[in-house]
Amino acid sequence: MDDRRTDRTDAIPLTDTSALPRIEDFRTDLGAAAIGAGEGANTRAIAMQSYLSAFPAFLHLRQLSEYLQGRRMMAPGECPLGGWFLMRWLSTPEVTTVSPNVDTLYGGAYLLLREQGPVVLRVPPIRDRYFSVVLMDTSFNNIAIISPRTSGTDGGDWLVVPPGWAGTAPEGLRGVIEATTSSVFLVQRIYVRDAAELPALHALQDAIRMLPLAGWPDREERFPDVDVSRYELQGIRETRDPLRFFELTNAYRADDPWPMSETGFRELFRSVGVGPGSAVPDDPGMRAAIAQGAVDAQAAMNARLSSGVLRDGWRVPDPLAGLAGPHLLDRAVTQANAMGAFINDEAMYFFAYRDHDGLLLDGRRRWTLTFPPGGLPPIGEGAFWSVTMYDERNLLVANSIDRYVIRPDTAGLDYDPDGGLTIHMAADRPDDVPDGNWLPAPRGAFNVALRTYLPLAPIRDGSWSPPGIVPGS
Repeated sequence: MDDRRTDRTDAIPLTDTSALPRIEDFRTDLGAAAIGAGEGANTRAIAMQSYLSAFPAFLHLRQLSEYLQGRRMMAPGECPLGGWFLMRWLSTPEVTTVSPNVDTLYGGAYLLLREQGPVVLRVPPIRDRYFSVVLMDTSFNNIAIISPRTSGTDGGDWLVVPPGWAGTAPEGLRGVIEATTSSVFLVQRIYVRDAAELPALHALQDAIRMLPLAGWPDREERFPDVDVSRYELQGIRETRDPLRFFELTNAYRADDPWPMSETGFRELFRSVGVGPGSAVPDDPGMRAAIAQGAVDAQAAMNARLSSGVLRDGWRVPDPLAGLAGPHLLDRAVTQANAMGAFINDEAMYFFAYRDHDGLLLDGRRRWTLTFPPGGLPPIGEGAFWSVTMYDERNLLVANSIDRYVIRPDTAGLDYDPDGGLTIHMAADRPDDVPDGNWLPAPRGAFNVALRTYLPLAPIRDGSWSPPGIVPGS
């Protein structure tokens, strides 16, 4: 005989945390408040995962909005899409992008292929240094990379087409790149050995171009103007309201296909109004649950950013960086830490916030990073590695000698008598340290990035990793 009460009640809690229920223990007689609590818990859990999924897209949209505003000022009267926003010098502390490199000239551009149609990307021959042009979708997943690793050094023209494009590419192109989303972010990088090279490198930057297909191969034709007003969002960088966050990302991802590995998420998120094309619900209880889900996601990101997989104090690079997939937390954390990261075949970045024993790094002390003889990062021909200093906000650190990075070609760098290399990190240069071996640190918490471009198999498979940072004497 079933002796459970038949009247609807809120007196009995939804869950007993001491044990899992039997199937006979599930309830059908809850009252309105308990039903609302259960539905809110479901919404909160879904919103947490949706926030992680949408976080890279929010950054992508934020950057698109700021790019459009910048291009309007730089090139008034032109369609802002398809033109590069170029950095003509290496990054400095004035740059507010998190974890910028100080190794390459950057260029950033956006395409909105649904509005523009197919676009030709032209890359000139670049034979004496590392370079790359990476195309990324709305979640910063790598769509394609043009670099010495993938395409050689002879350059060429590639046709970039929107998702599902069914047209015919003309003869004479090196290839067709089908974008996975209509909005595409492109980044060019060109390695700088010395400031004296900058005029020649500026010419190379200018020669990396995007052209309307109608004008290819040799007609000088400008992109026709398109309406981008819905992407020009004033103050988006100051967005703090989680409901506004979802409104923006719901709209930004509304029309694009999702990778097969994520299609289930798309429909799950939509079920509570936090998925592509959805309207955030008006119900106060659901809105509160959605907001709390965003807070839960941020807590999970902070926990992962503060821990992650460590080896001798270095955060091990995410093996799935730059790739689509169901690893939502890792993807969000990757973009928070290194927005627009490469896939591991092209570059791998190691970050250290602690020494080899787990002690937080602080520039009021002296620290050393020593590569043993034969232990420098194993990288491919024409590639490079670098060690860059950041403050606790992942920004460059102003210092008396304007040095933010040490690379093998750093002026005045001295190798140890046994062939190893020691880098010294402190707010003030120790008296016994060669000037070239000092990497200035802030007077407080700091972190260090070791970048390896074109990493060889020992880095990619984990058999090589950076030696731990240790306190100096």
